[in-house]
Formats: sequence, C-alpha cells, structure tokens
Amino acid sequence: MMDQTGVFRASVCAVAAVFAITARAQDNAQPPVAAEQQPAAEQQPTGKFFAPLVRILNIRGFCEVNNPDVGAFKPAQENKAYPLGTLFRTGADSSALLVFSPQESVQLLAGTEVVAATPDKSPDGRIVRLISGKIKTSLRENLPEGSFGVETPNASCKNVEGRGEYSLTVEANTETLQIATITGAARIQGPQYHIPALRAANTVNIQTAADRSFSRLTSVSGDFSIILAKGDEEPVNFGMSPKAVVKIWRENAPVGGRPVISMLVVSPTGIARHRFAYAEGRPGLATGELIAPAEEEKVEALPVLLSSEVKKAEAAKPEPAKEDTEKKDTPPAEKSADQ
Repeated sequence: MMDQTGVFRASVCAVAAVFAITARAQDNAQPPVAAEQQPAAEQQPTGKFFAPLVRILNIRGFCEVNNPDVGAFKPAQENKAYPLGTLFRTGADSSALLVFSPQESVQLLAGTEVVAATPDKSPDGRIVRLISGKIKTSLRENLPEGSFGVETPNASCKNVEGRGEYSLTVEANTETLQIATITGAARIQGPQYHIPALRAANTVNIQTAADRSFSRLTSVSGDFSIILAKGDEEPVNFGMSPKAVVKIWRENAPVGGRPVISMLVVSPTGIARHRFAYAEGRPGLATGELIAPAEEEKVEALPVLLSSEVKKAEAAKPEPAKEDTEKKDTPPAEKSADQ
C-alpha cells in the first residue's frame, strides 16, 4: 500500500510539472496585453507619476460622468477608470474622489463639475479644469515643474503641489475664484498679472466680470507677491497682505480696437499705492504714478493730529480779564481822544 501511495504522488508531481512547463511556454509565446485592456490597478504610471487613466472612488450621493467616447452623462461606477478628457459632476450633498496615482488625488465636493485632462504641451502632466463648484487637492510637494495644474475660465494655477482648496462660483455677471494653499505652493497666472508663489496659509480671492472687462484681486490671508504687467516697461511687483486689493480695468480703444489696461493698487488701509494705464503693443502710450507710502500716510494723519492738539491748547488757556479785553479792542484813535 505504501508503494502505491508513493507512485501516485510521484505521478501527480510529474503531471503538475508538465502543466507548469506548458503554461510557461504559452505565456512566452503570447504577446503582452495592451495597457488599455489591463485593469486600472495593474496599469503602470505614465511618465513617472500618473496612471494613463483616472479612477473614481469614494462616491457619496449622486455622481455622473461624461466619457468622451460615449458623449452622454451616465452614473459613475465606483473604482472604475475613465479616459482623460472625461467630465465628472456631483450633485447636492455629494462628493467623489479622482485618483491620478497612488499619491495624487482630487476630491470633488457638492455641486462640482470638472474635466480631468492633460496639458497641451505636457502629455505626462495632469490638469483639472474646474467649471464650477469646489475641489480639494492632495498631491506630493516634490512634483517636478509642470506636473499638475488647475484651470478655471479666469485663471490658471500651475505647478500645484501639496494640499489646496479651489472654489468657483458664478453670481449675476461675476465669477468668483478663491484659492487657498494649505501646504505646498501654486503659481497663479491671469490676464495682466501673475502670482509667482502662493504658499502655505495664503488665500486669494479673484473676482472677474463675465465679459472680462474688470478683475478684482483681494488678499484674504498671508503675504505674497503679485506681478502686474505695465506694457513694455518693467512690471510692478507689489507685496500683498490681508485686505490689499488690485483692480484691473480692460477696454478696447475706439480707434484700432487695441486693448487699453488700467490698474489701481490699494493697500490694506485703503490707501492707493500705484496707478497706471497702458495700451498693449504701444510703449509710447503709458502713464503711471507711484505713491510714496510715507507721504500718503503723513498727509492723511497730520490734519487729525494738529486739530486735536489745537483743541487741547485752546482749552488749557485761561480766559482774559474783561478790562484787558476792552483795552485790546479799543482802537488807538479812540484812546487818544479820551485823553
């Protein structure tokens, strides 16, 4: 009996070995499966950071997708990978998570609509086009330049890294974009201005008219620099601090239609710091004024200080005697006549 058992085990091992050799030979003979046919979890990141598809997770409430290959909205499927160029939108009291790599993701909050895509000149990078609503980014802080961005109709956020919040709302004829950098940094680019680095704890509010004729940038928190175009002259570099405001007016010249830009920079205390205007492409048509902060503050402060001191001095003076007053008020001619 023991001999038969040993023979049976040896036979099983031999058959298993034959099947293993056959399967290995078939694997070597078959061509590799295309990346599009592989499950999302098995796909290797393109470039060095991002997967070729974007996966959606943690769907809460109502979420729809518009796949460019389909051309119509359909309910989003949990843990499914979609091609770049897909439009995602969430309903009220809903949220979802877009995953671009194991370490890069974007959370869509309620009432949000975005498109996940690639930049035109950087196929290995990723961008999220925010159409409306609010998103939160969770990215590495050591991403190479140009890896990730957030685009909106009135501004472009480049070199985005770390954690940040981006919200876009439309009320009447005004679009309001608020950008808050919690960690990491982002570069903000807009017409006639850019913010080189919006860093941790910095928040900026950008209001833009629907026809792009006016923009208002307000520093909500933190200190950062803003670079303002000044035609062909050197740009203005202004340090923004909370409540500082930059206003930009745009219109086309009645003759020739050339864009004419006017700017006003206001300090946190409400005092104008810079005023200038220029015509794009016409270096000879430019005006500007730099207001010295010290002089402006002096002009505003002196009248108040002088008036209070004068009041105190007048109140401290003793009232003159009645006789002295009469003598002082009597003209010299009358005194000589009395005498």
